[in-house]
Parts: sequence; C-alpha cells; structure tokens
Amino acid sequence: MMNRNEINLRVATDSDKLILKNLQQFYLHDLSEYTINLDVDVNGLFENNDIDIFYEKDALIPLVIEYEKIVVGFILLATPPYTLQGADYVINDFFILRKYRGRGLGKVVAKELFKARLGKYAMMQLINNQTAISFWKIVLSENGFAYEEKEVMDGDDECLLQMFEV
Repeated sequence: MMNRNEINLRVATDSDKLILKNLQQFYLHDLSEYTINLDVDVNGLFENNDIDIFYEKDALIPLVIEYEKIVVGFILLATPPYTLQGADYVINDFFILRKYRGRGLGKVVAKELFKARLGKYAMMQLINNQTAISFWKIVLSENGFAYEEKEVMDGDDECLLQMFEV
C-alpha cells in the first residue's frame, strides 16, 4: 500500500509540460491496445497535441500526479465550454505509470480530485478497456457516487460514458 502523505495532485506548471508530453506517449501506447485509431508515426511516436492545447486554454486543466516527489502520471481535465452539456468537468485522460498501478494510488488521486473540484462530472473509457472501466466503477462505488452510464460512440470507438455528481 502506498503512503498517502507521499501522493500529490497539483496543477501542472510550464516546467511540467515536457514531462507530460513524454508520459503521454506511454498513455497512448497503453490505449493503442484497445483501438485501431492510435498508431505511431514514421518516427515511432504517437502524434497527439492534447498537452499543448491544455496549456493554451484556461478552461483546460493539466494536472500532475506525484508520488514521492516524482511525476508518475497526469489527469487532463476539461471545464466548460469543453465539456458535455450539463457537466462541470470532463476527465479527458487519467494516467498512472504501470509501476505505480494496483497499489491504491489512482483511488487516492481520484478522491483528491473530487474533493478539490465539486460538481458534475463526465468521463469515458474505451469499451474494450475493461481494466479502466473496472477501476472507475470501483472508484465511483467506493466514494458512494450514483452514476448514469451508457454506451456511446467517440468517432469510430465504442466507449462507456459515466456521468455523476460530486
């Protein structure tokens, strides 16, 4: 089990940008297992500009997950006008390096997020990503959040959408 005192969730700074871009490569690699829509370019990198956009728009919030003062993950959080109708927040991306998974870190971070930012949330997981779906169902259940869930299409991808209020 992880020492909760060593876990920190904070808004990313300019000096975190390159770290987040690098971590995003691992995140996209993990997601590529569940969709045909992610592949590497001729340089062997996943092309995605999410991190840049999150630094350009005030309504998009890049968050850093630290454990023992090391950046081990991130959350990309959207607020209106970049949310689904009726949502105050959309969890676009939630990533923790594999080394730190399965030890309760994600649950602690999610709880910290919800404690710091009350409101209506929406989030989606790729329908084939049963690990993520299971994780979020446990988090929502353990925190006592009632949620609505439905299958939706995101481009060519089948996803599971949850909406809930904190």
